[in-house]
Amino acid sequence: MALYTREQLPELLIRAADRPSRVFLLFGERYLCRTAADQLEQALLRECGGTVHPIDGDQEEISATLAKLRSFTLLPGRQLYRVTDTRLFHSRQVAKSIWDRAVKAHAEAKPEQAGRALRALLASGGLDPQSPDNELATLPAAEWQQCFGFARPDGDLNWTRTCLAAGGATGSAVSSGSDPGDLLAAVLATGIPAGNVLLLLAEEVDKRKKLFKLLRDEETVVDLSVESGSGAKAQKEQRAVLQDLIRQTLVEEGKTMAPALLDLLIDRVGFHPVAVIMELRKVTTYLGDRGQITREDLDLLVGRTRQEALFELTSALARRDLEHSLVIADRLQDNGIHPLAVVATLRNFVRGLLLCRALIEQPDTGFQPTMTAAAFQQTCLPRLKERDRWKKELGGHPFALYMQCKTAAGFSLPTLATWLHLLLRAELRLKGSPVAPATILQHLVVSFLSH
Repeated sequence: MALYTREQLPELLIRAADRPSRVFLLFGERYLCRTAADQLEQALLRECGGTVHPIDGDQEEISATLAKLRSFTLLPGRQLYRVTDTRLFHSRQVAKSIWDRAVKAHAEAKPEQAGRALRALLASGGLDPQSPDNELATLPAAEWQQCFGFARPDGDLNWTRTCLAAGGATGSAVSSGSDPGDLLAAVLATGIPAGNVLLLLAEEVDKRKKLFKLLRDEETVVDLSVESGSGAKAQKEQRAVLQDLIRQTLVEEGKTMAPALLDLLIDRVGFHPVAVIMELRKVTTYLGDRGQITREDLDLLVGRTRQEALFELTSALARRDLEHSLVIADRLQDNGIHPLAVVATLRNFVRGLLLCRALIEQPDTGFQPTMTAAAFQQTCLPRLKERDRWKKELGGHPFALYMQCKTAAGFSLPTLATWLHLLLRAELRLKGSPVAPATILQHLVVSFLSH
């Protein structure tokens, strides 16, 4: 059949209604996959009707799914078997991205999402998620490397126990003695009833797997992945995805919104498609019969996001504004930002200042706190970039480096070194102390500005 992209989805929906594939694989960004699957279901059932049978990939027994796919049914219309979070395409090649997803969910205080990713990680390495012997927290470094194809992360991994327990027991996606992808391929080779359709949804896939190539060549695959990261290309693609989602939602709700406000909403929420749509629907519900969304509506109903609030905290600390820093620290808690994410952001902030302070103290850089940005770019920056060891850290925008150096000039090296020690103590307290996280963060902010 074909490999479709997000932009080609409307074309697929038209074709699928008349000439459906036996299997549709949708992979990539989670919300986009679920939305596209909903649209695909509507297209497949619009004319002939039928039933959707949801299957949780975490609980799936592949043999049971294949038995249903092979069976004739007395129910009318098409029978859609929708497997969410399928593990058929997991392998060591995607283990690192699954681990990163688990760490991100844990930092955002989403234990169920983290648990789901950790179970997928275990399965990708050929380990049984149900076995008590397969504990990530105690897995030796050599075995970790062998199973997952990347080095065991440093630090305490005891949090993985809690997250794995958050989702409860899971079924096995693998039938003993057989590769589940080979089993599905064998079923497709022998044929399935004409009215049965399999929908597979996955966040990560190993495109080298035989099953992926089979579905790409003979069935239908939809690539809904969005480039991650903070580079210009990734940011452009992420913004385009969110703009499309917002415009579609506005049409559905019968509301309008100025382009500048659309960008403001994206800037406030960041690349979180579910959160963007939830915030937008919250605003449209608040409007009632009013059709135009205003800046006042967004200011009233759309809260500050993680990025914005964390940047505000580092700015307040750089100004030594204790009162404002404490207010922001409390607001971060109210907005559901995990304390460990705050500590991680502050650690990166302090490390950057410490590096800049150490570099500008060297006489050959020629840095002066009173110099202009243009003078910094002409004289200091070329000398700083001669240091190959710090090439990556000094590769940012010249003005951003200038501002970072100006901020670093206001703190001594001993002070910044002390801040790193305070951050380590705060992190240890957050992970193993009965003290409330809000109290630990407040103490950290006060300790920062007392030195």
